[in-house]
Amino acid sequence: SGGEFTLRSHSLARIPLTCAVRRHLRETLRQYVWQLVTLLTILSSAAYGRHKFIGGREEEKQAKALAAQALEKLSQQAALHAYDPAGYRENYISVAQLRDDVLREEFSASRRKKVWERVQRKVEGNSNVRPMVREGRSGDVGRVWEWVGAVGMIESPPGTGDRRKSGRVSFGGASERLLEPRDESDVSAVSKWEDGGKPYY
Repeated sequence: SGGEFTLRSHSLARIPLTCAVRRHLRETLRQYVWQLVTLLTILSSAAYGRHKFIGGREEEKQAKALAAQALEKLSQQAALHAYDPAGYRENYISVAQLRDDVLREEFSASRRKKVWERVQRKVEGNSNVRPMVREGRSGDVGRVWEWVGAVGMIESPPGTGDRRKSGRVSFGGASERLLEPRDESDVSAVSKWEDGGKPYY
């Protein structure tokens, strides 16, 4: 009919080696592309899960230590209030102040939030702590924690010969009140330091 015929060979015997390798790789990738995508997804999920598990375990460990520290401060504040109600007028501590105090070395906002949520659950789950809402001296209303359990003795009665337990309450401000023995021979004497004339809670 006068037409032209074009013949094309699919034989790989005459093509260069580099072209054969590239062609083989393309065909293999085209054939197993979905299997590769599935494998990469599984590996990525496993790596993410491991990262979350390790991070959660570290946060839990940190939260336990900070919760114990917060409970100690609450117990100490209650003991100071029982010892000197005029100097330590509140037997509770602001939750916001306590949070900023125990997390002073944590600067990541997201990590602070996660860790503090764990700490808050542990502290409020303790039967010796009562969460409340109180109005502060400045008029701000906020959440506070009050220690309602047994408190340690700040100072032994005169003549008993028992050593006094010293305590310190500080939230990183400029004002601090420190209670400690004046010397080893006088365990009942108490020295008080004040900055600005006001105790700091």
